[in-house]
Amino acid sequence: MAQPLHHEHIVRINDPANGAGAWLTREQLWAGLRHTVLVPELLDESIDSASIQEVTPGRLRRQIHRGRSATSDEVELVPNECLRIRADATGAFAGSILTIRIEEPAPEMLFVRFTYDVCGLEEVRDEQEDSARCSAYHSLDIERIREVRRFLRQGLV
Repeated sequence: MAQPLHHEHIVRINDPANGAGAWLTREQLWAGLRHTVLVPELLDESIDSASIQEVTPGRLRRQIHRGRSATSDEVELVPNECLRIRADATGAFAGSILTIRIEEPAPEMLFVRFTYDVCGLEEVRDEQEDSARCSAYHSLDIERIREVRRFLRQGLV
C-alpha cells in the first residue's frame, strides 16, 4: 500500500505590508471560500460541471463531472471556521481529505491553512513527484484566494 501524502501550507489574507489588497473580514473570507466549493469548475478547468446532490446541516454532497466520468465527494462546512472535502469513498483517491481552515492569530490578521491528506497515489513515486504535486496544490490554493477576492469584488456576497 502506498504511503499517503501529507502537505500543508498557509496563505496570508490580510497583509499590512500590502496596502493594495482589500482587507477581508472573516465572514467575507468564509463566504468566498464556500463559493469556491459550490462552484469548483471556476478553479479547475478539468471540471465540466458540478452539482449539489444533497444538503444536510453542516454537509453537502457534490457530483463532479469530467468528460464522461463523474465522482462524488462530501463537504463538511463549519461556518466561519473550515471546510473539509472528503474524496469519493469508492474512487481512486478514497480516504483523501482537503481541509481549508481560517486562522486568525490576531484580530483581522487572517490566514487560510490548506491541509492535504492524499491517498490512492502510485505505490512507487519519488520526492520529485510529491514536490510537483504539492506545488500544484499551492498554485491552486493561491488561485482559490484570487477567486474569493473576485467573487467579493463583484458584490456577490
